[in-house]
Parts: sequence; C-alpha cells; structure tokens
Amino acid sequence: MNRYTMGAFALVGFLMGCGSEAPPAPSTTVGEVVHPELPPLPEVSGLTPMPDLNPDPHIVEVDLVARPHAVQLLPGQATQLFNYNDQFPGPLLHARVGDRVIIHFRNDLAEETVIHWHGLRISDQMDGSPVIQTPVQPGASFTYDFVVPDAGTFWYHTHYHQIQQLEYGLYGALVVHERDFPVFSAERIFVGDDIRLRTTNNQISAFQTSGPDIGGGRVGNRLLSNGRVINGEDGDGPVTFTIPRGAIERWRFVLATNALSYGLRIRGADARVISTDGGLLPEAFALERVEIAPGQRYDFEVRPQADATEVVLEALVLVLDENDNVVEAPFVLARGTIEGETVTPEPVYPKVSLPATSVEAAGHEWKLSGGVVDGQVQFTINGVPSYVGEGHEHVLLETFEPNVPVKITLSSNVSPRHPFHIHGQFFQILERGGKPVFEPGLRDTVEVRGNETATILSYFENHGRWMVHCHISEHSENGMMADVQVGTQAAGHGH
Repeated sequence: MNRYTMGAFALVGFLMGCGSEAPPAPSTTVGEVVHPELPPLPEVSGLTPMPDLNPDPHIVEVDLVARPHAVQLLPGQATQLFNYNDQFPGPLLHARVGDRVIIHFRNDLAEETVIHWHGLRISDQMDGSPVIQTPVQPGASFTYDFVVPDAGTFWYHTHYHQIQQLEYGLYGALVVHERDFPVFSAERIFVGDDIRLRTTNNQISAFQTSGPDIGGGRVGNRLLSNGRVINGEDGDGPVTFTIPRGAIERWRFVLATNALSYGLRIRGADARVISTDGGLLPEAFALERVEIAPGQRYDFEVRPQADATEVVLEALVLVLDENDNVVEAPFVLARGTIEGETVTPEPVYPKVSLPATSVEAAGHEWKLSGGVVDGQVQFTINGVPSYVGEGHEHVLLETFEPNVPVKITLSSNVSPRHPFHIHGQFFQILERGGKPVFEPGLRDTVEVRGNETATILSYFENHGRWMVHCHISEHSENGMMADVQVGTQAAGHGH
C-alpha cells in the first residue's frame, strides 16, 4: 500500500451502503472493456486544458509540441519565446489519480530538449532526466507514458539547457484530482513567473555568465501571472474574474520562477492552505501569508468575506524604493470582483494521513557550496561539482534502501538560498537550524536559506535513479545537481 495516501524579489539584484436490490452502477464501454462511470473532472479556470484524444475514461492521451512562439507580452514588438502548443504557460494537463497518461511529444525547436514532470512519483524512465532519457532531437518525437499515482498540483518543464529554455517559457501546469475529490463552487489555477525583457524591443535579455545572475540566479524585471505581465503601466495587469458571495473555491498556485521566492497573501477572503507539493493536508491551516520558493505549489480554500468587494491574490516581494532601500511591496497577481451570491455546500475532504516523523532514521548531510575554479563559478554538493558537462553525467550522491526513513540535513554556505528539489520522492520538512518548524505536508522542494540548515525526512519509496538539485538553473547547471539511487530497479509506475 502506498505510504503517502517566500524570499527576495530580484528587482533588488536586477534593480529592480446500497442494498442488494439496488441497480448496477452505470458504465461506459470502450472496445471490450467496461468501465464504471466516473464523475467528470471539475473545470480548472486559468489555463486552457490539453484535448484528451482517448475515449477511455481511465486514460488521458494528448499531443504536446515544443516550438518557437511569439507572444504579445507588452505593447509593440511581440516577444519571441519557446512554448508548448503555442500557449504561455503551456496547456493544462488534467487527470485523475490512477489514470494512465500518454503524452505524444514532438520537438519542433532547433535544439534538443526533454520534459520533466515535476512532483510526479513515476518511473525514472519517464521522469525527463537527461541521464536516463536521450534528449529529444530537433524534429524528433518521444512518447511519455506513465500512471499518475498521487493527486495534487504539479507542473512540467524543460530539463535541458534549462537556463535558457525555462526562461523562454517551456513550462506548464499539471493537475491530478483525487479519486473522491472535494467539490468546490469553482477551481482556479495561477502560475507565477518572472521574465527579463529588454526595454527597447521586448525581447528576452542576454544571459550573463558571471556576476549576480550566476551567484544568486537570474531574475526578471517583469512579473507574470498566467503569462500576463502584471507590473508596470504597460503591462496587462492581474488575472481578473468574478466570484459570487457565498462561494467556496479551490485556488491552485505554482511558482515557476527561476530564482525568485516570495510571499503569497489573499485579501478579502478567509483562506486556508489545504494542499502542498505532494497533495492534500490532513488538516487545513490559515496563515496571513505563505512563503513559497521556485518549484513549490500550494492550494488554498478561498471564501469571500461578507464585507469584501473583491478578493485579491498578492505576491509580496522585495524591491528597491526611490532611496535605494530594500522594502517589501505587494504585487497583485489576480483580482476577483465579488458579484452575485451563491450557496455552496461544504467541501468534503478525503481522509489523509502522512508518514510518521517521530521515527529512528539514519542521518545524512548535504552541504551546498561552491567557489571559483579556473575562473568560473562552480557549485557543489558535499564538495563535489556533481554535474559534469554537456553529457549530463551526474555524480551518484547516495544510495538508499526503499521504504526506510532517512533524515537529510541540507545547509548552504554560498548564495543566499537554494530551493532544493528531489525528483520522484516526497519528504517532510522537520527542522530549520535544528529547531522544529511548522511547514506541514508532503514536499518535493525545500527552500534552503543561507546560514541556516533545513532537515527533511523521506522514506524514498520510489525505486530508480533520481536527480537532486537546486532549482535555480544557474546553480544546477553549474554543478549543484546530482543523482541518488533508490533500490536496484526502476519505479513500477510506467508503461
């Protein structure tokens, strides 16, 4: 049985029981196979879903193409990007836990690429690791085929030449609904990002090979919400919609930035955190703000307040004021105007339990560091530059027995922070600086802050070879990326 049933904005760095007589349940027939009828998945507003090409209700089959694409981000010249299916962000991949998902991917770029399914505990053969999967060549295709074993809010993105390809827009969101999902009056998804554009022609600024972009990670001069520029008088402004009084909505949030962490706050509503990277929490909790790092996700239960006229989702980021002082400023990502009224039944959440954390567990240390070698910045894990060259050869950092609890203490003595991601596994955050913290839920990414340790616990259930790395592209692509081996065989979730 499955055991598993927000920081500084870089404008600072850039300046910026039926009875036996009951009738049988209805069913659908596909070929010779009879399937029990399933309730339709709820609509998730905010991104366009990929069309499902397969009539089987237990299979989601889609086409996905990466290609150059021009997007009108600002007035004037369109911005030349790389996108999936000519959408920015990419289209929403929408499934139900236990579904088989088949993605027919074609690369129409002029360079190699792969896709990583961030947060999914699938087979390592389908994870998009360039160590395992040969990058898809220009004009070539590859079929990703796996079963989604966990419900939650996830995302997908390039994992090759990531410094450039991620900045150019190769990412999208992925929602896997619970089998018995709670019903809301509406569900929405928001993808936050930033991008650095030239002021002269709206094109992506040149990539630096030294300086703050390498040390702290590249950050943008424009904030994005679902592909809309939200800051500056020439931007589109926040995502807008209407929400009735009496609504109970589920808001899903993905942070797709490269290096930018920030706080999230919802005004005009009673909001609770109901889900983290790895799915629903055993118990929702309310916070005035939530700190979120690149790669992380949160879901919120949102109820408009009785006296509010709007519900606002804000990013709280650090900027420079007119006196060059670092101050925190709010940026509106989404604004819902309250119109009309509705009556919403209370959502019924499935029972969730998390793995025990008060257990004996072997202790490991991962020290995140780096320095200058032969005139170039090189990042390391435990003193080793784990990523070597264009061949994507990774040092094998650790080997773990599956289903055995392990505590890992991560520390950073270089750069202010590292949002550290472990592929194919979930973990829980136990301590910071050796003291217990309240950061509940299953995670796949933890913010390792400068001069502070973060201790996590994982059972490493998913067999296979898995990448572990800082999610700041300049850090991972310059050494802070390695592999761990879990057991001796690949995960069994693929086809």
